[in-house]
Amino acid sequence: MSRPFDVRHAERGDDGPTRRGHRRRGHAAPLQRPGGIAHTSADGIAQRATTDATTLTSDDAVTRFTDGAEILRATPMSKKTVISYPVVGSTTLAVVAEVALMEATVHLLDLADAVGGVQPSKLALEATRDLLIAVPEPIAAIEVLAGRADPAAAVPAIR
Repeated sequence: MSRPFDVRHAERGDDGPTRRGHRRRGHAAPLQRPGGIAHTSADGIAQRATTDATTLTSDDAVTRFTDGAEILRATPMSKKTVISYPVVGSTTLAVVAEVALMEATVHLLDLADAVGGVQPSKLALEATRDLLIAVPEPIAAIEVLAGRADPAAAVPAIR
């Protein structure tokens, strides 16, 4: 499968972490670590979602996801463009886009479960799977996926 961003083959540059840096457990998904933005912003996001849910129709929710996906697919992104980013300091625009795709895919699965009628694309599902499997310590992930270890040893990979 050809992906626009490959989490497994990017290198750390002088301008900040890239996907390979996020792959190792010591640097794995800094946004997801305790104190990371996924944790510090979770309550605010949940509150906004609860408030928005009172007026958002199922069709509107699906449109938000599909429109966002179209914009992301149509926007070329350099693997070399480094931007400032909360908690991690800096990262590449490609990493931000890859994480956004993963988050959108996970939340679209939530939406599909809640209202039906929509599923992420095969490409989005495969890219999300590949990113999520790159986060945990490799041995722990292999042991869990092989059925030899308790899933709590490697998952959840993200919050």
